[in-house]
This record gives sequence, C-alpha cells and structure tokens, in this order.
Amino acid sequence: MRRPSGRTSESAHALAAVVVARRHQMRVRLGLCFANALVFHALSGVAAAALWAAGYALVQFAEAYLFADVVAETVFSPRRRVAYLAILTLSNAAFAFFGILEAFHYGVWGLLGAGLLWSGALLNGALLSGESRQALAASIAPPVLAFLTAPYFVVADGGTLWLGLAMLAAGAQNGLAAVSVWAASRRLLSAAARATESARLARIDSETGLPNRYALQARIAALKLEAGEGGVVVAAIGLDRFEALQNAIGHASTVGLIRAVASRLDAAFPQAATARLSSNVLGAAWIARDADDARRAMLKLHQAMETPIQLGETPIDVSVTIGASEAAEPAAADIAIVDRAILAIEHGRRNRQPVTRFEAGLHDNPIASLSLMSEMVHAIDCDEMGVHYQPKLDLARGAFVGVEALVRWSHPRQGPLAAGAFLLMAEETGRIGALTEWVLKRAVEDQRRLLDLGHRLCFSVNLSGRLLDDEDFADTILRIAGRSVGKIILEVTETAIIGNSRVAYRTLEAFRAADIGISIDDYGAGLSSLGYLKNIPADELKVDRMFILNVAQDRTDEMLVRSAIELGHNLGLQVVAEGVETEGALDLLASMGCDLAQGYFIARPMALVDLEGLLPRRSAARPRVRRKVA
Repeated sequence: MRRPSGRTSESAHALAAVVVARRHQMRVRLGLCFANALVFHALSGVAAAALWAAGYALVQFAEAYLFADVVAETVFSPRRRVAYLAILTLSNAAFAFFGILEAFHYGVWGLLGAGLLWSGALLNGALLSGESRQALAASIAPPVLAFLTAPYFVVADGGTLWLGLAMLAAGAQNGLAAVSVWAASRRLLSAAARATESARLARIDSETGLPNRYALQARIAALKLEAGEGGVVVAAIGLDRFEALQNAIGHASTVGLIRAVASRLDAAFPQAATARLSSNVLGAAWIARDADDARRAMLKLHQAMETPIQLGETPIDVSVTIGASEAAEPAAADIAIVDRAILAIEHGRRNRQPVTRFEAGLHDNPIASLSLMSEMVHAIDCDEMGVHYQPKLDLARGAFVGVEALVRWSHPRQGPLAAGAFLLMAEETGRIGALTEWVLKRAVEDQRRLLDLGHRLCFSVNLSGRLLDDEDFADTILRIAGRSVGKIILEVTETAIIGNSRVAYRTLEAFRAADIGISIDDYGAGLSSLGYLKNIPADELKVDRMFILNVAQDRTDEMLVRSAIELGHNLGLQVVAEGVETEGALDLLASMGCDLAQGYFIARPMALVDLEGLLPRRSAARPRVRRKVA
C-alpha cells in the first residue's frame, strides 16, 4: 500500500495556520532583529549588523507580501507550498546567520551569544509550526545546522576540540528539545480543538445544525445580564400537526422543513436566533421593552408562517402555535423558563389561540401534576368522578337522538377542575387509558338506565389518539361496548388517525365489525386530508366548533360548513355540528341539511338526572323542520 506523502498526511490547513501565526508575530520578529543588531553590533561590527538587519527585514516583508492572501482555511497548491517552505527556510537561515557573524567577529564569546540566539530560534520554530511537520523542519533546520559551525570557531579561537563538540552536542540537544516541544504543543492544540468542537457540538442539534436547547439556555443567561430595564422573553414555536406532516413528507424532508422554518423566523425577526428544542418545537429568546413589545414580536413570528414554505418544488403550509414566558415570573420560578413557554403552547392549542403567554395559574408545577394524577387514579377507583352528557339534536325530527359523554371531576380541595387541567396530563403520563375505560363503563351503564326509562340514545365517548395504537386497550373497548344496549360511538380526531395510520385502521375496522360507530371529531381543525378521509371506516363527521360559532355571520365559515356537509354526505357519513350557540346558527345548519347539532343553545352538558328530566320535555316539543336550500 502506498504510504501517504508528508504533503497529504498533514491537515489541509496546517501550513496556512503557520502563515497566519507568523503574520501575527511579524512585529515581534522585526523587533528582535533590530534589538539584536543594536545590542550585539559590538560583537559583529556595525556595518555587518546593519546589513544583516536590513536583509532579514527584507525577507520578512517579502513573506508578508507574497502570502498576504492566506487565511486559516487556505489549502496550498503543491507549487505554492514549496515556495512558502523555501522562504520560511530562508527567513530562519537569515536569522541564524547573525549568530555566525557574532562568532566570526568575536570568537568564543560571540559563539556563546550565537548559541543563545540559535536556541531561541529553535524554540520559536517549535511553537509556531502548529501541526505542520514541514514548517517545523524548515524552522529548526537552519539553527541546528548553524550549531555545526561551533567546533570551527572554538578551535579557531584557540579552544579545544572537545569544547567545540560540546557546543555541537548542545545544539543537537536543543534541536531534540524543539521537536519535543512541538510534539507537546501539537497534542495540546489537538486537545483544545477537540474540546472546542465538543463544546460546539453540545450546542448544536445534530439533525438540523440549528442551535439546541443548551445553546438557547446559554443565550437566555447572557440576555439576562444585559436586559437592564427590559425583560427577557422566551418563545416556544410549536409546529402544529407535526406527526401527520412527518408521515406525509417523510423524515428527511421534515428535517429540511424545520431548517426552512427556522430560517423564515430568523429573517422575520433577527433578534430571535431560533433554536430547536425538540422534534416539533423551536425556541427563541430576546429582550422586550414591555408586554406589548413582546406580543408584537410573537405576532411577527406567527405572521411569518402565513405563507407556504417552499420545499423543493412543493409548497407546504406550516401552521404554528407560539407560547411565551418571561424571566420575571416569580410565581413560576420552580419551572424552567423554556418549559413554561412549551406549556403555554399546549394552552394555546386547547383554546385555539395562535399566540399565548404562560400564566402560572393555568399550569401546575410537575410535582403537583404528578400528585394530581395519583389523586385522579384514586378518584377513578373510588368512583368519585362524574360524567355529564351533552345532547345531540336531530335537526329533521327535532328530537334528541344521542349524547356525548364528558368527564367531570370535582376535586376535594381544588373544587371543579376544567377537563383540560387533567386530560392532557393523563395522556402524557399514560393514565388516559384507565380514565377512558371508566367513562366508557359509566356510559354503558347510563345508556341502560335511560333505556329502562324508555329513551333509546346513541352514546358518544372521546377516544384519545394515544390509545389508537394500543391493541390491548382496543380489546378492552370491545369487551365493555359488547355489554351496551344501544349504539356506542367513539369520537377520534382525524390527525390522531393519520398519525397512527397502520395500526389505527386495523383498530377502527375491528370496532366497525363489532358495530361500534366511529366519529371523526374536530373536522377542519386538523390536516383534513381527503386521501385519508375517504379510507377512514367512519360513520359520522363532526365539524369543528371554530367554524360553527360564527357560521350565521361569517360568509367564509358558512361556505366551509356547507362544503363539509356535502362532503360528509357524499362519503356516506352523518354530519354533526358542535358549538351551536345561537338560533340563527341552528336554523342555518338545518337549511344546509346538517344531520345533528349540539351546543349551548340546544343544551349544556348535564348530569344524568338532569338529562332524565329534559328528555320527556324535548319529546313533547314541536319538531324542527329541515328547510334545505340551494
């Protein structure tokens, strides 16, 4: 096997580093040159010292001029490498030659001065040669060879040959010492380079090359020192529908997309210096004058994502939810500022708010949350939780034909808790399965009780996307629903199905085979991919409340709802509108041909005993006649 040459075995930039180092040291070399000429001119003669200083300086200026364009990243061509090594050798030879002048004019005493000069040249060459063996050779060869003249000058001055050989041995020893110093400095340089690179990599996300959470935390610490009267704001930018997006374009393209999103955000708000906090969350930190200034910056970041990202030839719509936190929030000091911003994302998504600030009152600390989950498990085991039912109205018949089961928890110390306060934590801690099983059992029992009173209703229960790929839990649902006396419907969001498509389809097909209905919940709020929608084994399409709330006043919402109803019917699905809060919305939905509706205008969620009292009254009421118009 051919051995690599010295030229190729060295680092590509090793010689360039020597050029840069010598350029920075040029003033020092010239200063030593003129100092030596001034101090030792008595040993060498004034004329010789002056000529030497001028010649040496000329070589230094030639080196600086000929290689002025060299930077640390420069890779030398073979010809230029030889040229530089030649001028480096000449420079060191010129420096060593002054010692010979001293010895020539002043004998042994001049030779002792020359020995000091040559030893210094050896040390300097060792320190400035970096990782280049060739530069080391060019630097130390002239002073080492100069020591070969020592025996001649000693004998010529009347000294013994042994003294001359001792001087020669000293030169050889100094040469070996220079090589040892060079090797040691090279190891130190390599260790420092590795440490620098390790420190850099520790602050870089390996997939995208973006700064990571550690880098963002370091930036936050630096901003706190310079904040002054302003406040440090940290924003977490969450990519919505991330799992569905990744499944649609693939992992490699998703990495490129994240880089493109970060670039877009940095261009819109350069102070942000975007970092990657997790697979689907980016982070930014800056100094804001006040709360309004912070919100304007967050809105600027959000508006930057209103136009599609161009990934290759494909435009991709990327929506984000931004959560923010401020350093000056003493009430939440036990939660890291970055984590507070991430918590705010979840709050924003639950409330359909694109930009949300962290509020300590809405988020417990992690220890309290874990304690809450333990209390929830106890409440389930002791049957201390409750289920409320929100009726579904058949718009053609004007009668209630179903209800949606909604879990309620009145905490013994904290009082009634909003579902969002514990459902999300139940999903994250894996407790959602036990909670869903308990709700389903209650629904089956209450359905039987209503049937005994003469009311046959469909009961809908929400199924978390976290449970779709749990085939053991699917068996639990089949077992419990098998004891029902009427139709059981499971409400699942479309994005949850898309994110777990292979297992989800198998699970949903098993439910359909067992005559369990499937409702696509929150339709329109997620990805809404027609390719997935046509393959989902569903019975019901539930239009998201965000389109229903203003359907009677907003022409765009009206058009979207009308299209969703027509799409659902064309796919053979029953269409449900949730969030009906006005009579105008209810009448408009009836005219569009919507099948079912639920919302506060129709009936609020209520306990079973209240539902038992409502059903007979509704049955006696005049049916609402559907007036479908073009």
